[in-house]
Amino acid sequence: MIPVQYRDPETEEVLDRRYEEKVPEIGQRVMLDGVWECEVLYRWRCHPSSCVVYARPVRSKAAAAA
Repeated sequence: MIPVQYRDPETEEVLDRRYEEKVPEIGQRVMLDGVWECEVLYRWRCHPSSCVVYARPVRSKAAAAA
C-alpha cells in the first residue's frame, strides 16, 4: 500500500489522504473524501514510499451546460 496525498493544483490544499494499492494514473477519476469525483491531473514526488497527486473536481454535465 502506498500513502497518497491528493491536493488542489491551484491552492495546494490537501483534499484527501489515504493508502492506495497503486498510484492513480493521470486522467483517472477518483472519489475524494467520499463526496467529490475528481480527475487526476498530474503526480509529484512519486516513489515507492509516498506520492502527491494533484486532482481537480469533475464538473457535472448539468453544471457545465448551465
